[in-house]
Amino acid sequence: MDESFKSITDCFSDKLTNAAGMRFNDLCEIRIRAGKPVVMYFLNKPHFLRSDGTFADTYESGLEAVSFDELQKAFEKLCSYSVYKHIENMTKGFITVGGGHRIGVCGSSVVSGGEVLSVTDVTGLNIRAAKEYCGCASFIFNSVDLSRGALICGIPSSGKTTLLRDIAKTLSFDMLKKVSIADERCEIASRLGGRSGFDVGLSDVYSGYPKSAALTLAVRTMSPDYIICDELTGEDSANVMQALNCGVTVISAVHCDSLETLMRNPSLKRLAATRAFQKLIFLSGTVPAKIKEIYDIGEITID
Repeated sequence: MDESFKSITDCFSDKLTNAAGMRFNDLCEIRIRAGKPVVMYFLNKPHFLRSDGTFADTYESGLEAVSFDELQKAFEKLCSYSVYKHIENMTKGFITVGGGHRIGVCGSSVVSGGEVLSVTDVTGLNIRAAKEYCGCASFIFNSVDLSRGALICGIPSSGKTTLLRDIAKTLSFDMLKKVSIADERCEIASRLGGRSGFDVGLSDVYSGYPKSAALTLAVRTMSPDYIICDELTGEDSANVMQALNCGVTVISAVHCDSLETLMRNPSLKRLAATRAFQKLIFLSGTVPAKIKEIYDIGEITID
């Protein structure tokens, strides 16, 4: 287990740290809820943490629960005792910590005018383990032409960000293309303090910028051949088209498990209709970054 993730689990208990370290290569998520037992997902399958550090495959009586106070103290430590510095991201449902690990946050909201201003009384955390699989994009480069863009589709924890990271590294370092990364949530490169937590080759990284701003700035100032970003929505279509009209290739990812699902989602359908992405690449969701299907957008009818 890498040190950045160990620093997260150490905020809770030695038992949790040891359990995560035993099977870290297979670990996808750790879900911690006040008043409930810890659940670890190995290859997206749940395992309940017992008091002796072993696992139960199903929920059983007597499992040790995490107290509300324990969760609050651990969360404050995760935020380096400066929770207010993370408020903006917390209102969006997450915080990102060193190593590119994203932590989903559930709690009570403070709302004004329909807008979430703050989050209090944290009751649940979803710790997602960010990992680097060097070479995981090799199949794509051996079988798919990315020069006209690609949209990587998959369910949460299927390896979309992992794949984008390896694509950025290969394009910029091995193929010497000019690559800009719009890393809004600081997950692709995990750049903190001016240093990237992951190897993205020779890519130029916009960390924490709103996606629209990063896309615009990259096109105007960095003359990229490729722009790579995560979690696009239909609202990003205009910025994607701006980049496309300037001769830039965009490679991104969306939450979607199949072509049928994509076509039923109006927001994602708008993205596909831009024709900015020549290839639609669907991940299996069973093994991180494993490809299930590849479609050519030119062969798909979009009403």
